[in-house]
Amino acid sequence: MKENKKQEEEKEIGFITVINTIAGIIYVIFGFFSLILAISYSPIIYISMVLFFGLAVFLFLPKKVIGMNKWLKLLIAIAGFFVATIIVGANIPRAQLNFEEHNLNEEFIITYNNINFSMIVHNSSQTDKLIVDGQEKTTSGIFLLVRGEVTNNGNYASDLSFSSGLMDNQNKSYSLHSSSMEPGGIQPGLSRNFMSVFEIPKSASGLKFLVADQTKVIRRISLER
Repeated sequence: MKENKKQEEEKEIGFITVINTIAGIIYVIFGFFSLILAISYSPIIYISMVLFFGLAVFLFLPKKVIGMNKWLKLLIAIAGFFVATIIVGANIPRAQLNFEEHNLNEEFIITYNNINFSMIVHNSSQTDKLIVDGQEKTTSGIFLLVRGEVTNNGNYASDLSFSSGLMDNQNKSYSLHSSSMEPGGIQPGLSRNFMSVFEIPKSASGLKFLVADQTKVIRRISLER
């Protein structure tokens, strides 16, 4: 009976030793990544690097050196991991949005599938009723209809997909309600009309149509004449 209990304890000790060893190796890897991030972004991330390497050493130290059982060591290492990752996350700069300003009937370029398309936003209009799939839609606000045109500037036919949104002068953003553009590839040199619909409050003013493509630039088109 005592022998069986001893074997179970040895298995448990062996299991936690493997877990601590794997965790230590992972911490070493994270330490090297933190070193790269510290060099690239912020010296504060060196703190995370030191924490990761220190935790790895801590996990590898035998019980007789620190007088602590392996389960407690693992719990401390996990807590330290969260501290180190929070430091890294707080000091990596967030990607900043780049805006490109345009006016109505002003041509600009968007990119899709490595093909440049020219786009022109012609006009916008408002209505309190909308026909969608043969059904009349109403709103307590208004529907804003933005109309424009895209032209394929590339050398072969291609579909086109872009994201659109709307912003007012209070920096409130409105998502797309619906849109229409004839499906299928646009032939080189040919154009296709599109319409984007938004549901907005009647009080919204200073409206700008937003267009995002596969680049990091968002085109912002003023709808005021």
